[in-house]
Amino acid sequence: MRLLLIEDEPDSLMGMKKAIDSLNVEVELHTSNNAEDAREVIFKHYPELIITDIMLPGISGLDLVEEVVNSDYQPKVIVVSGFGDFDYARRSIRFGAVDYLLKPYSTKEFTEKVNRTLSMIKEEKEQLQYTEQQKSFEEIGTRSMRDNYLVEFCLKRTPLEEHLYHRLCLWNIDWIANKSFSLLIFDVKGYPDGKPFTEENHLKTFVIGNIMQDVIRDHMHSLLFKDPKNRWVLLTNIEDSEEIARSIHKEVKEYQNIELAIGISTKVSSFEEMHAAYSSTLKEFQISSLTNREDFAKTDHLMSTDLTAASHLASLVINRDEDSIRQVLKVFFQQVILLDGLGSRDDITRKTLNYLSQILASISEQTSKELKDIPMSVWEKVDECTTLEEYEEVLSEYLTSVGHEVSTHATNSIIERAIQMIHSSYMEDLSLQIIADELSLHPVWLSQLFKKVTGQTYMDFLTETRINKAKTLLRETSMKVYEIAESVGYQNLQHFGTIFKKRTSQTPKEYRYGK
Repeated sequence: MRLLLIEDEPDSLMGMKKAIDSLNVEVELHTSNNAEDAREVIFKHYPELIITDIMLPGISGLDLVEEVVNSDYQPKVIVVSGFGDFDYARRSIRFGAVDYLLKPYSTKEFTEKVNRTLSMIKEEKEQLQYTEQQKSFEEIGTRSMRDNYLVEFCLKRTPLEEHLYHRLCLWNIDWIANKSFSLLIFDVKGYPDGKPFTEENHLKTFVIGNIMQDVIRDHMHSLLFKDPKNRWVLLTNIEDSEEIARSIHKEVKEYQNIELAIGISTKVSSFEEMHAAYSSTLKEFQISSLTNREDFAKTDHLMSTDLTAASHLASLVINRDEDSIRQVLKVFFQQVILLDGLGSRDDITRKTLNYLSQILASISEQTSKELKDIPMSVWEKVDECTTLEEYEEVLSEYLTSVGHEVSTHATNSIIERAIQMIHSSYMEDLSLQIIADELSLHPVWLSQLFKKVTGQTYMDFLTETRINKAKTLLRETSMKVYEIAESVGYQNLQHFGTIFKKRTSQTPKEYRYGK
C-alpha cells in the first residue's frame, strides 16, 4: 500500500514516520516537506493514502489535494490542522477527506486514525476485487452460453423466434439478425476434420484467437467463437471478408509461423442461413486445409448444406451463372480426389456421370421441363477425360448449353410461385427456407433470384405484404390491434408495433384513426 506524508516541520514529519513504522504494516512510504515536491510524488506513485498538513510553504495542503483528486484518482486523505484552522478542517471534509488531526495530537491518536484508514482501504480493495471477479465470472458464463447457442445455430437450421432474438439483443449481437454478414472458419492447416488435442495444439488455438481478436478489435460487428472441433469461427459484417482473412493469415504467419487453412462464405442475408453458410464454408475450409491454395477464394454462391448439391448446381444452370457453375464443378472434383478418396479414373468417371444425372433430374424438377438423358456424345467425352480439368471442361460446356435451353421461362415462373405462397401463407411462420424447400431450391439462390426479379429482399416483401394487410384490417374492421397482429403473422404485439411504425411512420392506432 502506498502512503504519502506531507509535513513542513521536520520533527513532526519524523514523528509521523516513526509512528507508521510502529504499525507493523507493509507500506510504501513517501515523504515531502512542501506541496511542489509532493505533487511530483503523487503523479509518479499515486499514493492510496495522503496525510498532509494544511499549512505548507507556497500552496496549502488542501489546495494541493483539491488539485490532484479527480474521478480517476481518489486517494484517502487525512488532514492535519492547527488550532486556528477549523475553517480549513471543515473545507477538507467537504472535498472528501476521511479524517483530520488537530495539533497537537498524540502518537496513539495518529496511529489509530492511520490504522482505521488503512483498514478501510484494504476492505474497499477486497470488495472491488470481489466485484470484478464476480463480473468476470458472469462475463465468462454469458460468453460461454452465447457461444453454445452460436454453435447450435451453425450445426442446424434455426428459425429466428422471439425468444432467440431477445437473447441476441441481450448479448448485443442482434446485428446477425438485422444485417448481412460473412462466416469464416480458421485453423491450423493440415487438419480438415479438426486437429488432435495436445497441449501444443491448444496453445496454437489460443494464440491464433488472440491475434484474430487484435485484427478485428476495431470492427464493431464482428464475433469470434469456436466450433465443436476447436476451430475458430468468425462472423463479421466487414464488407471485404477476404481482406480480413488475408490480414489474419499474414499476422499469424508473421508472428507465429503458423500456416492457416481458411474457409470464407459469401454474404449471408438471413440469420436462418447461418447453418447453410457454416456447412458450405466447412467444405471450403477442408479443401483449403488439404491443398497449398492461398487465394482464400470465397464460396461464391456455394451456400448449400452440401457444397456441390445437385439441386444447387441445377439452380445455377437455370440462372445461367456460368462462373459459379465452373467454381462448383472445380470444388466437386476437388472433393472427389481430396475428401472422398476416389483415386482411379473409372471411379471419377462413374461419379461424374452419376452427378450429372442428378443435376439434370433437379433441373427438370425445378423447371417442369422434361430433359433428355445424358447424350451419348457427352458420355464419350467424359469417358475420354484423363485430368480433372478435362472433366470440369466437359461438364461446364454441356451444362452451359442446357442452361440456354431451359432458362428462358424458369426464372419468372419460380418467383411467381414464391409470391403466390407469400400471399396465401403470410400469416404463418413463413421462412425463406420453407418456400425454398417447397420449390426444391436452395434458399440463398432463391434469395438472390427474388431480389433480382422483384427489386426487394424476401423479408422486405413478406413484411410489406403483412403490413399492407394489417393496414386494410385497421381501416375496414373493428378487430383489436393484437388480433390483427396475430392474423398477419406477428405473435408479439410490441414487435408488430415497431415494424408497423417503421414502415408507416405511425402507430397502428394512429393509422386506424387517421392521425
